[in-house]
Amino acid sequence: MRALQRGKEFPLTSNKTPVEENQNAKRTEHKAPRSGLGLWLDELRCRRTVRSWHRKKRRAHHRHSISQKLKRIPQARMIGDVLYMVGFWVEYSLVCFRRAVSRACQAIAANVAALVLAILRPFVAGIVTLCEDISEPFLAVAGGLRHIRELSEQLADESAHQVRREKFRYFVRGIRRYFPLVLKALSYALPVAAAAVFVYVVQDGLNQTYVLNVQVNGESVGTVANEQVFESAREDVQSRINNAEDVMVSTGAAASGTNWEITPTYTLEKGSDTMTESDTADAILRTSSNEITEGTAVYVDGGLRYVTTEGDHLRTYLEHIKEPYVDAMNSNMRVGFVHDIQLVDGIYLQPSVVDYGSVISSLNEGADIGHYISGEGDTVQTVLDTTGVSWDSLAALNPQLTSTDEQLDPGTDLITSVSSPEMLKVKQVIRSSYTEDIPYETQTSESDQYDFGKIVVLQEGVNGVEEITQDVTYVDGVEYNREIVNYRVLEDPVTEITVKGTKLKSGMVASVGSGNFMWPVPNYRYVSRWMSSGHNGADICAPYGTPIYASDSGAVVTAGSHWSYGNYVVIDHGNGYKTLYAHMSQIAVSAGQAVQRGQVIGYVGSTGNSTGNHCHFEMYGPNGRFSARELFPNM
Repeated sequence: MRALQRGKEFPLTSNKTPVEENQNAKRTEHKAPRSGLGLWLDELRCRRTVRSWHRKKRRAHHRHSISQKLKRIPQARMIGDVLYMVGFWVEYSLVCFRRAVSRACQAIAANVAALVLAILRPFVAGIVTLCEDISEPFLAVAGGLRHIRELSEQLADESAHQVRREKFRYFVRGIRRYFPLVLKALSYALPVAAAAVFVYVVQDGLNQTYVLNVQVNGESVGTVANEQVFESAREDVQSRINNAEDVMVSTGAAASGTNWEITPTYTLEKGSDTMTESDTADAILRTSSNEITEGTAVYVDGGLRYVTTEGDHLRTYLEHIKEPYVDAMNSNMRVGFVHDIQLVDGIYLQPSVVDYGSVISSLNEGADIGHYISGEGDTVQTVLDTTGVSWDSLAALNPQLTSTDEQLDPGTDLITSVSSPEMLKVKQVIRSSYTEDIPYETQTSESDQYDFGKIVVLQEGVNGVEEITQDVTYVDGVEYNREIVNYRVLEDPVTEITVKGTKLKSGMVASVGSGNFMWPVPNYRYVSRWMSSGHNGADICAPYGTPIYASDSGAVVTAGSHWSYGNYVVIDHGNGYKTLYAHMSQIAVSAGQAVQRGQVIGYVGSTGNSTGNHCHFEMYGPNGRFSARELFPNM
């Protein structure tokens, strides 16, 4: 302490210069005093340093103690040497293995490289030789041309004729010398050129459009895109021929002398313009025979019935028949014939054409046709005035008429009216829509949170709405058919979700034998009397219509009526146990039916020998009838 005090009073000499001491003194004078937070942080750092130093000391001491303990073991040095040798040889083995693998990989790579080089060397040599063989003639020609140009300079003193003569001689010598090289180059160039020409020809052929030139008796009738169109057109031609023959036979015309054989052929050629199947069939018929005419085929319900040359008049006539039934203001109405009548224009055989009047008469079979026989001086206008028929109707029925001023020959038979024949019955199809409810579904689950048999509605069911579109067909003003064509849901139904209670009150479940019996009327009010000497069962009182449940699973052996029991059910539960339920208002099961415990088998009533609504319940065991009170004492 005295030494320290002396040090304070007499400071030791310093090695610093006066300038440095002055600067340190100034820094000390300007240094701000330490705050409480700074002192606390310094103290915290010191404590952390001390704790770290203590931890290091403890670890060092622990290692030292372990080392001392190992030294005290007699075989410690031997074990260390053994572990060292094991580690050394393991490391050495791994190093040797790595070196061996490296040498093997290098050897494999060298062999693979040599193999690849051996494989590629012929190809590379061949390519180099090919390039030399192809380029050598061109190089020789280039050198020869260069030498020919140099001859003019070398023979500057010679005449122009002499120079040209020398150049020609040099050119001939070059051809003789390098002609074999040219042949060798051509041996490579010609196959390449041939391959290029082949590719070009194939590509050009693939880009070309080929069509079939249809011919009849050596005369071309047009082109089609493919064989399918050709075959379809040929079948169409044959179908028309067959139909024409059928029409001629049906009308009584002689068909035996007509040539019905037409055999078209085709050849392949370039082109782009093609005909359709129908156009091709028309062209084949037009080319194959002089007995061809443009006409209109009349198809009735899909079958060819007539061919006429008055197709336009026939269309007007048919439209005139439908006109009175058409309501232009009703866009939901369609008017047509009951029989499907289609008119198809085309080329047909002349012998198959039927007179227009015969067509009209055939279509109007079974109808009342009105006639007018013209007299002296009659015109079309006087016929219209006399009969009251409109010009359009008269012209449709008689296409030979040209105008209202036309003079008629005496005795001319004109058709003035036609009633509704079977073939030309008109139908009206009216489309309408209406809405209808979609019944909702009910989804039921069971829960032991509610009393047995109680039904709780968790979500009310709501019916949906759908729009139904229908076509109503009327024939002669009478409904003939009604067909639904579309359903559209406007509002989806909401499913009703219900929960059925399965919770039985205390005492309503009992086990006996191998079965588990439940109280058959959970929603009862009271038991009026139990089994006794004068009574065979328990009378369970409940309101009329209360459900009665099977006390246990089993098979219904009796379901019928008895003078005393009324409507009653007997269930055999097996192992000698049976139950009987009597006085039901209604039975819900039948004899022979298997039932599950808790399944509704009937409803409380007062049938038979009964004075009020109740369920008479009897139980039988292997030893005979016993009281239900033994299983359900608290009911």
